[in-house]
Amino acid sequence: MKKFRSIMDKALGMICAIMLAFMTILATYQVVTRYAFNTPSTMSEDLLSYSFVWVSLLGTALVFGQKEHMKLTLFSDKLKGFSALALSIFTELLIVGVVIIVFLIGGQNFVGVGGLQESPTLNMTMDWIYLILPITGVLILIYNMLNITQAIQQYKGERKEEVQ
Repeated sequence: MKKFRSIMDKALGMICAIMLAFMTILATYQVVTRYAFNTPSTMSEDLLSYSFVWVSLLGTALVFGQKEHMKLTLFSDKLKGFSALALSIFTELLIVGVVIIVFLIGGQNFVGVGGLQESPTLNMTMDWIYLILPITGVLILIYNMLNITQAIQQYKGERKEEVQ
């Protein structure tokens, strides 16, 4: 499980890093064409916008996997043992519910509608752009299952220490 999480973390981190490098090059190209040659590139502007959405959502999945998302720890830091485990699982299941509704169901609807729309500058249907929503949803769900499994294993490890 730890190895699988590590592979996912590294792969997503690498994809985000490559996309950020691509966006940096693309933004530089856009600035040069706009100010040096006075011929702004609308294609690069659209591609940059879509890349930003993709890297943001993939970064979101990575952050959920590392449990570094925004959270209010005022209450959870005071809990120990089974109560902490129950809260952790409840939180992960709440996230699963939101992900299913927003990313999977909503994302599927967006992809369906995107197939009817076309990006005039990139000459492609928008379903390819919107596809990142269900992809991110699946990644977050995988991380949620890993987080729940890890919380249970950590609880079992704490219980063994208490017995000894």
